[in-house]
Amino acid sequence: MTVFRCPHCGAETAYDPSKGKVVCEYCGSELTVEDYNAYLDEKGLYQANELSCRQCGATILSTDNTVATFCSFCGSPLVLDSRISEKKKPDYIIPFRIKKKKAYSIYRNKIDRTLLAPKWMKDEDNEQKIRGIYMPFHIYRFTYTGTYEGEGSKTKIEKQNGKKYDVTRTYEIESPVTVDYDFIPADGAASFPDSISRAVCPYSENDLEGFQLPYFAGYYADGADVPESLYAGKMEAIVRNDIGSKSNLKSGGLEIDTRKMQESIELEKSVKTAMFPVWFMSFRNKDKISYAAVNGQTGELAADIPISFRRYLAASVIVAAVISILFNLVFTLTPGNLMTVSSALAVVALIMANSLLNDTFRRKRHYDDAGYSGVDEEPMEGKPVDPKRAVKLLGGLFWMIFFTFAVGAVISLGFDDTFILQILPGLFIAIFIIIVIGSLNKKVAGIRKKKAPFWYKLFTFAKPVLGAMACWYVKSFYPNTDEYAYLAAMFSILMIILTAFDIVRAQNRFTMRDLPIFNEKRGGDE
Repeated sequence: MTVFRCPHCGAETAYDPSKGKVVCEYCGSELTVEDYNAYLDEKGLYQANELSCRQCGATILSTDNTVATFCSFCGSPLVLDSRISEKKKPDYIIPFRIKKKKAYSIYRNKIDRTLLAPKWMKDEDNEQKIRGIYMPFHIYRFTYTGTYEGEGSKTKIEKQNGKKYDVTRTYEIESPVTVDYDFIPADGAASFPDSISRAVCPYSENDLEGFQLPYFAGYYADGADVPESLYAGKMEAIVRNDIGSKSNLKSGGLEIDTRKMQESIELEKSVKTAMFPVWFMSFRNKDKISYAAVNGQTGELAADIPISFRRYLAASVIVAAVISILFNLVFTLTPGNLMTVSSALAVVALIMANSLLNDTFRRKRHYDDAGYSGVDEEPMEGKPVDPKRAVKLLGGLFWMIFFTFAVGAVISLGFDDTFILQILPGLFIAIFIIIVIGSLNKKVAGIRKKKAPFWYKLFTFAKPVLGAMACWYVKSFYPNTDEYAYLAAMFSILMIILTAFDIVRAQNRFTMRDLPIFNEKRGGDE
């Protein structure tokens, strides 16, 4: 096993980011990375101590004699199993630029500013949980150098019969084209959640160096166990969509339609592997786990932060009191105003719940973590219409009924019931026509993101919709009855409060992940 030993005294050494050197704490010797790299036996493979968690199966690599007493990915306090293994050297590495204390300070500053963060995320002993790990990333590059054949146009002002006209002429063109998209990273470790890896990016390629083993001294590393082919289709789709989004691309004075260019050129792909520095933390709470990570180069922070119910309730009472005072100072809160405000809040709660429930559904099933599940989100490049799309319109019809009642309650302020009863059918028909037209679009570009089915959201959505419907009903059929108006508004507010509780629970399900089990499913396995 390769151990980072001082060439002068034989003691263990560690790379010091502040000095940019490998330092021996025993005799004080300092060596440049290049000198120390020459001291080590360079091979295409390097030996490392592979530490495997007995509970979740995650592995981390250590190139010194460090003994890990807890798992970074599931928080298990058990002593990890270890064995000597050989790993293929990555092509590049970005060394740590931020030290441990600085990384923990970045984390604490964020948590201290987060009012609703639970108390256990602020414990002082959390500093012992932070660990410097080099995470593997695939770096994609897409290039094209060749000729584009297609149409180009030129617009200029011409005079005809004493009048000026904008005249556009179209030409068949043949133009040289160069496309180069470099340094597109994707997480290469099954144990590193994709949502966290994306959030700590970007890394700057200015610090990118050829791989040198001494940078591992004093740190851990994760193995690249996700094949680069897993993300290749998605990355190419992103590049092609970006090419097609360019506007006013000109060649020889002619404007080129980049949407046609994105479909016609054949991109060449190359992939390299790099190790990026991450300060990683995990917080285990019963059978759930939360993660926090700090970019070891830039200091960018990504963290799963649940909401403390106790703090949420206390903050809600204070905010409600302040808002009530402001409303009474600014205008008189009549029954009609109260219904309109509560209906508007119901729509806001509905939108927030929809977005969060979609995210929670995807995370619960690991749709947002291709490295863990082995299945990436599906790229969609000009795919034909789904023949079953018409059936899906029935779901859209049902949705529009809900939204129509909610919108009707919001716009009801200042109008009588006759106007409302006239406008709602027209509003419903217009929205439904928009859905039908959208469904007839023959090509869809982008990345398919799985959304939660209707049944998954129904229980939460029913609350604000019922509240908005109650306000709409009273406003439409009992416009001059204050008692009914107050009852409808209070009912709507109660539904909003219950929806807010659902949102908090969904947020905590989103940020408190299930314990990983990597020995049952490894990224990229068939």
